[in-house]
Amino acid sequence: MGRKRRRRIPIVLIVALVLCLGMVIFCGSQLAGIFLEYKEGTDEYDDLRKYVEEELPEVAYGEREDADTDEEGERRLRIDLEALRSENKDVVGWIEIPDTEISYPLMQGDDDAYYLKHTFSGNTNSAGSIFIEALNSPDFTDLHTIIYGHNMKNGSMFGGLKEYRSASYLLEHPLVYIDLEDGTHAYEIFSCYEISSDSDTYTIGFASEPDGKYAQFVDMIKARSEYDTGIEVSRNDRVITLSTCTKSGTKRFVIHGKKIY
Repeated sequence: MGRKRRRRIPIVLIVALVLCLGMVIFCGSQLAGIFLEYKEGTDEYDDLRKYVEEELPEVAYGEREDADTDEEGERRLRIDLEALRSENKDVVGWIEIPDTEISYPLMQGDDDAYYLKHTFSGNTNSAGSIFIEALNSPDFTDLHTIIYGHNMKNGSMFGGLKEYRSASYLLEHPLVYIDLEDGTHAYEIFSCYEISSDSDTYTIGFASEPDGKYAQFVDMIKARSEYDTGIEVSRNDRVITLSTCTKSGTKRFVIHGKKIY
């Protein structure tokens, strides 16, 4: 009897297997690159937290009592802003929401493009920075100040803002703290919702004295909230907006806070 012929693997199948293997290797290297970039950004910001010198005061949800002075009655200065500015002159302060990942230097560039893709140290990184609107005053004296940050998949930067879709999360994390040259300021969150990127939610440049237009604005952003926070806001309140992108990329998720001290 003759020997059995060996069945040859079709060329097409071999090519397909090689292509699949190549795709696996390519995708793996891309993922590795992304995770490495995430780690580089996270490590950089973790290191910067050495400039945060003390813990934040505890203020309960709905509490209005000022907590901006220490036991001696002196204004709280938690952040070594001078040291931070010696490394990057664009830093204007620090933002923190206790018991979350949000604790970062606040940047402000000449436009709103640079810090989308650059960290505090100027490194190119998809995490970017947390930064305020270029047209806002860096001392937060505007009636409405906007703060931007990326919705990172690893939960860093403003990746955790989406948790505010839950009212119970708001009860546990009601305040946004902003540290500036004159000390620590607290903002009480009163609204959160999803909106388009060209929404009038992003209106700034109101008159220095609150007027009817500003009153209509705060009423509007309060009414847009996905649920009633129980926090009232008026034309006499200065407001901040924290804004990040959503999974779709075409919408933005925002939370609004009013200054309580």
